[in-house]
Amino acid sequence: MGGTKTRVIVAFVLLVIISSGLLLLAFFINTPIHMRLLPGQEQLLQVLPLFTVRELSDSEGLLVRTDDGIALRPQVLGRVDLELRFMDVIPLRQMVVDVVPQVYVRPGGQAVGVLLSTRGLLVARTFSLVGTDGREYHPARDAGILPGDIIEEISGQPVRSVQHASILIDRLGQEQSEIILSVKRGGERSTVKIRPVPVEFSTNSRESQARYMVGMVLEEPTAGVGTLTFYHPASRRYGALGHLIAGQSSSPVSIEDGRIVRAQITEIRRGSRGSPGEKRGTFRSEQDAIGNIEKNTKFGIFGQLTADVVPSQWYQEIPVALAADVKLGAAEILTVLDGEQVESFAVELIKVTPQNRPDDKGIVLKVVDERLLSRTGGIIQGMSGSPIVPNGALIGAVTHVFVNDPERGFGIFAEWMLQEAGLWESSKSKVASKIAQIPMAS
Repeated sequence: MGGTKTRVIVAFVLLVIISSGLLLLAFFINTPIHMRLLPGQEQLLQVLPLFTVRELSDSEGLLVRTDDGIALRPQVLGRVDLELRFMDVIPLRQMVVDVVPQVYVRPGGQAVGVLLSTRGLLVARTFSLVGTDGREYHPARDAGILPGDIIEEISGQPVRSVQHASILIDRLGQEQSEIILSVKRGGERSTVKIRPVPVEFSTNSRESQARYMVGMVLEEPTAGVGTLTFYHPASRRYGALGHLIAGQSSSPVSIEDGRIVRAQITEIRRGSRGSPGEKRGTFRSEQDAIGNIEKNTKFGIFGQLTADVVPSQWYQEIPVALAADVKLGAAEILTVLDGEQVESFAVELIKVTPQNRPDDKGIVLKVVDERLLSRTGGIIQGMSGSPIVPNGALIGAVTHVFVNDPERGFGIFAEWMLQEAGLWESSKSKVASKIAQIPMAS
């Protein structure tokens, strides 16, 4: 009997220890390492008993004790360093509070074509060839050509179309010439020597003739059509897509001289369960360029506008909400279904995942607009980057569709996109400059 009682006590003690450990672990996971607040905004920190938060820098009364815990109430711009301590003695974790000004942007919604490079052709894949001698060859692969490479020149001649490259390779092969390819990979340029292989092809007259090839599939270096999320009129910085442009291996595509261009949506392929839909559009390459691409990250593509975007009725600048302020409920997304006309469609924010650090897929939204559902079936490819705007503030952008439920999709918080665009830093510098220019009373 005594042994049973002892086992119960031991089990209870273990349960308490495990529960306390899990509670402590959850506390550490949910305690932010970095947070961004606006002046005058309040943020409550849930601090467990025996834990305290101390200021490591002068913050002019940032920390305020309340009945519910510790509140952060910043009043001035700048960075504040905090430290989480156990029993006010043992330091456990440092935290940073970045107090930033309110940033205003113009919401996008315009369709944009994405050019990964303004010169050369993209290697989609390499393949084997069977020569006229019946033997198998891998000229491109054996020369070290990899998918994702950009072929800029063939034997000194710039190439801008797949047909042009094919004609050049065949002509040089007919001349029994070794071809020199100028290749760009990850921002580095090199030259590669390769010898074309004669391959038999049947003509319309059923006669065969040899055509020289090197065993690689070339494509125009475009990533298709996406959506502009926002642009900042004063700095002309922009953000688009809301997700990474990746290669076949899911690794980031290197973009050294990419461009975004005006695009016109010409066709909508409706989505269904298991088969995502798609926007299809046209654009005229560099002739319609409106901006460069400086960064390609998991939060989207970012750069500088070099021309005006197509105007829309959502022309007024609106505030950008911080991730912590995004709430469930009704919203609208801005996107293009026909030509270049930006339209608004109703959605519902059905899940918001708190994020203490930059990450993607913080929002789950559901399309409730019957007009959009009838046209597209829900979220489709090409909507990536469509701004999400509830109550006159930009909170995020559409990124991905649920493949088995196209009425729902993921979104990314606008705060992380603005960080990648560098707008927080530029806005803080501008505010600090204005403050410095205010004359002191004598």
